[in-house]
Amino acid sequence: MSRRARAEHTPAQQRARSVAAALAMSSLACLAWTGAAQAAPGVAPASRADFNNDGIDDLIAGVPQASSAAGQVSILPGSSSGPGAAGLKIISQSGSVPGSPEPGDRFGADVAYGDVDGDGLTDLAVGSPGEADTVYKERGNVTVLTGSSQLTQGDYFTTANDDPRNPAKARLGTAVAMGDFTGDGLDDVVGIGLGSGGSGGWLVWRDSATKKATTLRLTFEDLNHVDVAAGDFNGDGYDDVAVTTVDRYGQARAYEYASAGPTGLTHAMAIQMGAGRTIDAGDINQDGRDDIVIGQPTPAETAPAYGSTLGGQVTVKLGQDYGLYYRGHTTTISQSTPDVPGESEEGDAMGASVALRDLNGDNTLDIITGLPGQDSTVNNVTSTDAGSVLLLNLTATPDGIALKDATSLSQGTGGIGGAGETGDQLGTAVTAGNFTGNGTTGLVLGAAGENNGDGTTIYRPTTGTATFLGKGIARTPNGSRLGSTLTS
Repeated sequence: MSRRARAEHTPAQQRARSVAAALAMSSLACLAWTGAAQAAPGVAPASRADFNNDGIDDLIAGVPQASSAAGQVSILPGSSSGPGAAGLKIISQSGSVPGSPEPGDRFGADVAYGDVDGDGLTDLAVGSPGEADTVYKERGNVTVLTGSSQLTQGDYFTTANDDPRNPAKARLGTAVAMGDFTGDGLDDVVGIGLGSGGSGGWLVWRDSATKKATTLRLTFEDLNHVDVAAGDFNGDGYDDVAVTTVDRYGQARAYEYASAGPTGLTHAMAIQMGAGRTIDAGDINQDGRDDIVIGQPTPAETAPAYGSTLGGQVTVKLGQDYGLYYRGHTTTISQSTPDVPGESEEGDAMGASVALRDLNGDNTLDIITGLPGQDSTVNNVTSTDAGSVLLLNLTATPDGIALKDATSLSQGTGGIGGAGETGDQLGTAVTAGNFTGNGTTGLVLGAAGENNGDGTTIYRPTTGTATFLGKGIARTPNGSRLGSTLTS
């Protein structure tokens, strides 16, 4: 599933965002949601998932299956002990949030964060691919909520009206991302739609300065899977967009929408690499250009020319001066790669979730990837689809990147309590962040099938025992599959 917010960037790429935001936070920090401090006008956009402005990353859980798939978003604030219920924020289409909670809206199908108004406070974008209008039941939209309103107010955008190409069946909001596509210092918002009824896939991006939404065709075929990430892939100072898709025939392809400068996103080019279902972006090797990792959990979807692995794989493509278009500069890792724990087995679904974060503080981004279809065998008892997660530590080389070492996590290992049970699907979603404010990176792993589909999230700090953050803490209804969409 898509998550997804921008991965961490180098200081140069952040265009001084982190420094300005940190100065605002240090002088205005507040632990409570009510009366949260306002950042000073003119500070650079926020670059972290910190919604209560206390300088600690928060956990965002999209829960599109909640309440007959009306959906909700749960934000668990970080603290000295990690993300938890204290100060929990529940967001749904009620009250002053645009729209109303209706079955099938799937509010929270994907989430992203950034700063759309330049006030230094973190804003939130939420996809609702099932949102209907007066004519079409699956038009979809993206809601943008402001940090200055404590995420209680905002607006939304959808596909263009009166467009002869029929984007009104787009299911917009299946995937969302934020990035500064026009170079004006404000984060813009992009939403992706799978399409329905033969409409094909769609991309809509909104310029935060003008509020103008531009509708672009993504594919002529309806899609079964789509994910999106934003980053500056050619190092020109403007964020671009990368999209990975799987069409209704099971063929995976990837596309790059390179920024055209102040005019933003205009058209797509095919990325010459094996595509898949999930994607994240960040500057892995710190060369000033963002890179991407694509998760390929289903081998049959990857074009034979790019290779595939039984059990799934992840493929990294490095950004270049020309962006992501040309072949090459790729590295593929699977459980068949030397020094990666486990064996590549059919149905493991490695790559079903991916995230790029610096896990060990060496200034090189690493890969977190879920294998929700991996079976677990304990005392000769096999639990089908118990799931696991791989931590792939990378190192920069003169030619690109290489695998440094790898660690496998599952319930009952690595400080995580319990034992994997049939259908838990650990690794449905993955993310990481500085959830304690002490500068270390903690993991959050989703297991959407836990407890017969109630789902759960697991917070694993750098040291110590992991904590289960289940439906009672995130305040999600029964059967909501908590842990299907996570970011931080």
